[in-house]
Amino acid sequence: MDGNNTPALNVTTAPADAPLLNLGLNDGTFMPASCAAILQAAAHPTGLRNYSSPDNRLMREAIAKADGVRPEHVFVHNGSGPILKQVIPSVIRQKIMSSPLRMLSHLLFKNGCPLITPTLTYEKAPAKAVALGLKVEMIESRPEDGFRLDRDELRKRLRKRPGFVYVVNPNNPTGHIQLEPEEVGALLKEFPDSLFWLDEAYIHYAGMEHSVSRLVPDHPNLLVSRTFSFAWGLAAVRIGYLLGAPEEVERQSATLTDYRVGALQEALAVAALTDPDHLSSIQRSTAEARAQLTAGLAGLPGVEVFPSVTNFLLCRLTAGSRLQTGAELVGRLAARGVRIKSFAPFGPYRHDAYFRITTGLPDEQARLIAEIRAILA
Repeated sequence: MDGNNTPALNVTTAPADAPLLNLGLNDGTFMPASCAAILQAAAHPTGLRNYSSPDNRLMREAIAKADGVRPEHVFVHNGSGPILKQVIPSVIRQKIMSSPLRMLSHLLFKNGCPLITPTLTYEKAPAKAVALGLKVEMIESRPEDGFRLDRDELRKRLRKRPGFVYVVNPNNPTGHIQLEPEEVGALLKEFPDSLFWLDEAYIHYAGMEHSVSRLVPDHPNLLVSRTFSFAWGLAAVRIGYLLGAPEEVERQSATLTDYRVGALQEALAVAALTDPDHLSSIQRSTAEARAQLTAGLAGLPGVEVFPSVTNFLLCRLTAGSRLQTGAELVGRLAARGVRIKSFAPFGPYRHDAYFRITTGLPDEQARLIAEIRAILA
């Protein structure tokens, strides 16, 4: 349902013994029907007795076909989190060591290959860079500009020195598209000595026309990461992958053993990628949930909701709210058995008034709205 046909949420007070409701993580809701069939087929005593293919070739071939690359461009792992943790220090170290000038700059100023990323984005990548002793350069994004990534400022930074550009697309937590494929293609050509990582964890909600995966074979300075946790509804089985140059895939694979993604994970990934109906269905159901949640939140005093193309909404407390910070709302909701997300400061940048909510089932969203309404009343 959309437009004026969007039903209003039935807002009632949740019972005291209601179970924990976690709308603070962006995990998806529904798995493909083809994946449910895989689980049913494995539900017998010998259903999980065999290993996957040693190099997860079947899964890599399915990914390659879906993304318009070759299997040699695909690195798979147990979730996108381990990929970030492993690959970011590896590629930055490689980039710094490939140039004596960058090595000297890193030794003196820690900026041999600075990580460049917008403010109010997925915090683990810049946090990892800081933990490695690297310089992080933030490009401020503002709500009055729709959290738009400042292209001119990005180019200005890269003209000073090559960098490692990390962009979540669509962005987490703002829920909007940061860069379109033609813009990424132009940046890749203009700055061949810089590395660009497009984190497309939520791309399936927005539509694959926004993906840059097809640019990977022609641009060795491009990495694209994905996960099956969200639009595919498979967070429980932990499957992620990275698209990049074959030499980078070989370098990362060499540090791990074979059979790293299990047979059940591999079968579920292949089934998801070949399901003909799931993505269109999940885009429709997520749009409906997003519209319902937006309508419920819009009726609350002192709450501003920002547009999103994903399965989560970024919100902000305004002058009309009784609360001062998103963290205060998070704490009060947690005491009522409901979890959402607020944001810690990063360097000089603070987002105290903001909070993020993942879409859920209608009754879950109704409970959330009821609880927030009770807190703000």
